[in-house]
Amino acid sequence: MTVREAFSGAVEQFEAAGLDDARLDARLLLEHSLDRSTVWIYQHPQVPLPTEANARFDSLIRRRLMGMPIAYLLGSREFYGRVFQVDARVLVPRPETEVLLEAALEYARETRAATFVDVGTGSGILAITLALEIPACRVWAVDRSADALAVAGLNVDRHGVADRVNLLLGDLLTPVSLPADVIVANLPYVPTAEVDQLQREVRQEPRGALDGGSDGLDLYRRLLTEVPRVLSPRGALFFEIGDQQGAAARLIVQAVLPGHRVRVLRDLADRDRVISAIAERE
Repeated sequence: MTVREAFSGAVEQFEAAGLDDARLDARLLLEHSLDRSTVWIYQHPQVPLPTEANARFDSLIRRRLMGMPIAYLLGSREFYGRVFQVDARVLVPRPETEVLLEAALEYARETRAATFVDVGTGSGILAITLALEIPACRVWAVDRSADALAVAGLNVDRHGVADRVNLLLGDLLTPVSLPADVIVANLPYVPTAEVDQLQREVRQEPRGALDGGSDGLDLYRRLLTEVPRVLSPRGALFFEIGDQQGAAARLIVQAVLPGHRVRVLRDLADRDRVISAIAERE
């Protein structure tokens, strides 16, 4: 079987299964199986597929057809222009989370914020990207899952920020005692009743990273009871929400942080995506 035949066969199977990105998925898995670039794939369509690569490719195709997220099969995902290691222990990073990151970065650059806490760090994408984009800052990254922190640790080492990103095991802000200039959080926010209706591949991700309770905001309610203890009086809070949770989340934050300006930020599809709470300044 040639490279072209292998690629075409995978596309046909993925299209028959109704996968949205059949050609992209097939190309990425073929590149991964061959350990070759996109350019090489297109320049060598008639090259026979080595036996070992063919076996790897077939295995990846079968797992993709079973609903395994492409990021888990590749072992990595790009976020904000950088590659992060991911596997079934953590949520797959989403482009929408860049709205959260950019809001925090804009605030930090305007105010010269230097101390960050990332709650529910998962694979560490927010904590690490903040450290890379703001070299003078320190970040405390918290997660209740030791498995998730193990993945975050791999990414901390990969990006060379072990001296400025501190990983903490614990529930929400419990292990944090320092005053923080900025708190960011991307906690589970899918309502419990909707988790089992998510796309099949999303249901392959850790349920604990998805299920946000009855209305999706249970963990944020708990987080907000702890925020006043950790957030500096002139600090800011940013967290990601579901696309119809803006109004409810805003009311919750306003009740806890009355001295902050609370806004709902929207993503590129004009959907609710982030709550921003910034201290009013005289």
